[in-house]
Formats: sequence, C-alpha cells, structure tokens
Amino acid sequence: MRLISLVHLQPEVDAARVVEFESFVAGLPNEVAAVRRAHLGRQLSGQVNAGHYTWDTLIDGEDVGAVLEAPSLLALLDGGDVIERLDSVAFESEKPGIAEPGIANCLKRTLLVRTLPETPAEVVTEFERDILGMPDRIEGIRNWAFSRVDHSLLPSRWTHVWEQEYLDQSGFDTSYMMHPYHWGVVDAWFDPECPQRIIDLHFAHALCHADATILGWQ
Repeated sequence: MRLISLVHLQPEVDAARVVEFESFVAGLPNEVAAVRRAHLGRQLSGQVNAGHYTWDTLIDGEDVGAVLEAPSLLALLDGGDVIERLDSVAFESEKPGIAEPGIANCLKRTLLVRTLPETPAEVVTEFERDILGMPDRIEGIRNWAFSRVDHSLLPSRWTHVWEQEYLDQSGFDTSYMMHPYHWGVVDAWFDPECPQRIIDLHFAHALCHADATILGWQ
C-alpha cells in the first residue's frame, strides 16, 4: 500500500523541530515494521495547496494507523508547534508505468484531484483513460502512476492521485505542461469554462527532488 501525506508546517516553526520531523521520516522503517520505504521531499516553488513537504511511504498490509499513529509522530503532533496538518491519501498503485527504474536525481510530481460527486462513472472512466494517454505522448514523463484513492483505508476529500517522475524541471515545465495533448485534451477535464469539466477547482500540486525513483519502489 502507498501512503502520501502533504505536510503543512506551522507558520513559525522552529528549524530544530523541523529537523526532528525529518529524522522521524528517515527512521520510520526502523520504528514501524510494516514500513518498507519512506521519503520526505521539500516542495519546490510553484506548489499549490501542498504545504511544505511530500511524504511518501510504502507499507506492507493496510494498517495506515501504524504510520500516522506512530509514537514519534504523535509526539510531534501533540506539541502543536511543528505540523499544522497532514493532507493524506492511501491507495494501491493501480496503473504504474516504470519505464526508467534506474532514474536518479529526479523530480517527483504529485497531483491530488477530486472528481465532482455527480459525475457518472463512465465519464470518470473517460477522464482516467485520457490521463493514462499522457505517458505515451509526453516524452518527459519517465515514470508514472495513476491511482484511485481508497477511502476504506483512510478518509480523504481526494479521489485520484496522478504521479510522475522527470529527469529535470524542463521535463515538467516544457515537455508536460506545454504539450498539445495536455492543454488540448486533458485540460478540458479541469477547465471551469469547458462543459466537459469534472474536476473540482481545488486541487493539490507538488514537485520535489528525489535521489532515486519512488514510483518504482517494491
């Protein structure tokens, strides 16, 4: 199971306390037996509703509480001086594409979206198909995963997680954002002026650095 938390720090957080949180995530596989991998990436400029960090975790089984209720994390939360809130989603990576498992010094992009509740199931399927058409057309996307959020594991406002890995910033800024398939096909699902739109205007977008692939974790 995958768990992603967008970490929103307190406005006046002490730097030493942030280091404590970073150390907690780094040591999480040693503290929680079910955790196979964990990564904490500071958000790059341009994030939207994503806070300060993207925290990725790979877990054996379905016990989200083993991570979100870990004693060291609860101690940080109870103090009230480090983390303002965690915006978390739990899911199985349903449609991963790991074309470059050896990618290094890359960028990991996370997009959390919510389909409007009145959207028919068959229309949601069309949206999902269009998203999954992007990697075949957009060369900058080296690895990807597109998943439905599992609300039985953890309640969340979000319905979908769209993740990509890029070699560098231009892979996202130019190859992805400027591609005709992106703005000519996919954007219609998001555009409030388009009758095709089914995505809530509130979304979360984050980019962070990673030393190696996260989407290819096993």
